[in-house]
Amino acid sequence: MPSISIKAIVLVHWILVMWTTLGWIPSSFLYPNLSVLIVGFWAVADKQSVDAVFMFIVMQIGSVLVDIVTLSLYFPPYNAVGQAKFSAGMAILNLILKPFSTILLYQMYSDRGGQYNINFGPNTPSYDQIDGNPNDSATKQGSSAYFPPPPTAQQES
Repeated sequence: MPSISIKAIVLVHWILVMWTTLGWIPSSFLYPNLSVLIVGFWAVADKQSVDAVFMFIVMQIGSVLVDIVTLSLYFPPYNAVGQAKFSAGMAILNLILKPFSTILLYQMYSDRGGQYNINFGPNTPSYDQIDGNPNDSATKQGSSAYFPPPPTAQQES
């Protein structure tokens, strides 16, 4: 994968959002995209933060859905002026670039030490064994706790 900085990703999306505001812009497009850019500026400013990049990824994915709905509901009509067509085209270009920038952001997220693991299934440990031997017979039988057998009448006398 090419090494592109977060600054370049934020700059490209900022330019496209600003060009979208030239002629055609509902607030349902502007506010989510400006929120994404603000979190992107945070990711640029805090170079060590894993949370900033993760929030940037999550908001970028969420804004894709908002952009699709906004474009489908408020797309300018066929006889619209050139400004409205240009800004709608920039909104479409911004939407097309978001999946690619999200992939690059995920690479930067993992480079900064972020891990996103989803563990479903029976092999997922629900706890860490902090005492006892991990090779204990109780754990080999699949028991999560060891209970000694109850005393019998022979043992009591």
